[in-house]
Amino acid sequence: MKTISLLSTLFFSFLCIGQNIDSLVSKRKNLEWINELKQINSKEEKIKKIIEKIKSDSIVSKPDISERIVIKVDEGEDVSDGIKKGAKCKIIFVLTQKNSTRLIDLNQYPKNSIILNYFNSISIDSIEIIEGDKAVSVFGTSATCGVVVLKSNNRKLKRTIKKSLKG
Repeated sequence: MKTISLLSTLFFSFLCIGQNIDSLVSKRKNLEWINELKQINSKEEKIKKIIEKIKSDSIVSKPDISERIVIKVDEGEDVSDGIKKGAKCKIIFVLTQKNSTRLIDLNQYPKNSIILNYFNSISIDSIEIIEGDKAVSVFGTSATCGVVVLKSNNRKLKRTIKKSLKG
């Protein structure tokens, strides 16, 4: 009886995770998230929202994104609208410092989770959101959902990141 209970719990857990992944990689949901980020005035609040998104996106790996696209066209839309909202992608997060650029993708670079602890309104100078054709032309086709660039000239942050990633 315990085995059946455990197996059913695991089965339903996997179903929940699968549903969550689709909502995380939906282009429509990611564009909504970017619009919400733009509405926030406080840099500290933006940074908190970015950290949450980076962490939540870490459960989505590249194979989850490369699934076939299911196009649903609502009334009054054409096929291109359906493709745009049905596409799967992730927002790209980048930390730029004086002479370096670091991709903040916890799947590709798990050690970067340490870096998130040092993001605050003092260490991050500015946040730039790049969307559409500009994002794709600069960062490639994987940037179709947009790019969030965190800019920092904070030397202490740079040293701390270097020390943290060495150990």
